[in-house]
Amino acid sequence: MNKPDLYICHTMLQVLTCLVRALRAGGGQAVWLADTVPDFAALRRRAPDADDLVARLRDTGAFAEVSLVDQRRWPGTVTGPLAHLRGRRAYEKAGCGPVLDKNAYRDIYISNDWSVLGRYLQDCRAPYILCEDTVGSTLDPDQHLLEAQRAAPGFAACQRSGRGYLYWGDSRWCKLVESEDAARCRLFAPEKLVTFRRMAMLQSLTEEEKAAVRHVFLRGALPENTAGATLLLPRSFVLDGLLDQPAQDAMFKAVAARYADGPLFIKTHPRDQTDYRALFPDAVVLDRRMPSEVLNFCLPFRFRRAVTVQSWVLRGFTAADEKILLTLDEALALTGQKETKA
Repeated sequence: MNKPDLYICHTMLQVLTCLVRALRAGGGQAVWLADTVPDFAALRRRAPDADDLVARLRDTGAFAEVSLVDQRRWPGTVTGPLAHLRGRRAYEKAGCGPVLDKNAYRDIYISNDWSVLGRYLQDCRAPYILCEDTVGSTLDPDQHLLEAQRAAPGFAACQRSGRGYLYWGDSRWCKLVESEDAARCRLFAPEKLVTFRRMAMLQSLTEEEKAAVRHVFLRGALPENTAGATLLLPRSFVLDGLLDQPAQDAMFKAVAARYADGPLFIKTHPRDQTDYRALFPDAVVLDRRMPSEVLNFCLPFRFRRAVTVQSWVLRGFTAADEKILLTLDEALALTGQKETKA
């Protein structure tokens, strides 16, 4: 029997990517969700409303194991003799998450090896594959963090021995680094690089894969009539200290009234705690944790227009025929308001 792969996720985009990879690997894989995943506290409490993320991941058949890891319980870096053994035991004693059996998995994938979980993998002497956190990050000309790490005293000795922690693919325990284009990446030796194109994978989703993604990330059924639909993509100006809540609510209601001709869909930023279901009772409010890539690649329809206010969210958005980016002043002008500090 083939061993499953283990995917370690810190963001919902990573969850989406790993879900598709696990489906294409034949299902029955394993995934660990770190505490940086939105609503982790509710997941940890097994709150019924949030816990269905875990259940839905299992429902797809992609994962036979779905585990939660609370990195905040990590007791801290251990130094001195046999530090990796002592560090591993301290992590496990703190009950951060499941105890790793590195021999139980074929490959271990992680995007953030500078995390607590990355340190745990290194303490376990577990070979892992580093995935790109963002598209083309290994091709970015700005690699100052990696350059500073390599220039630090003792770097070569640390890399040879595997003692201590090295990040961004430099650890001895990182066996491969994925790149959008391994042939163009100059950060590592060619034998340590492998090409993986996430956007190409998402663009090639089958209808069955799209349905699985929708099952995980969409709450509730989509309406039958989506003709001429408008997507509103708010952000929290309240959290940013630029507006108070009533002013923000009035602004987004005015934006929707101006630009939404057909059915209204709302997808907000994960940090935004505004109750958009109360504000727009007739709208379809999408899960705020859902990556925008789900909208780009997995819906069975396109939007007539997508509207946002002072945000970069539309920069890579492809699922709307028209994209409208308003400044904060332009949006406030629709209500007759001026900028109001929270």
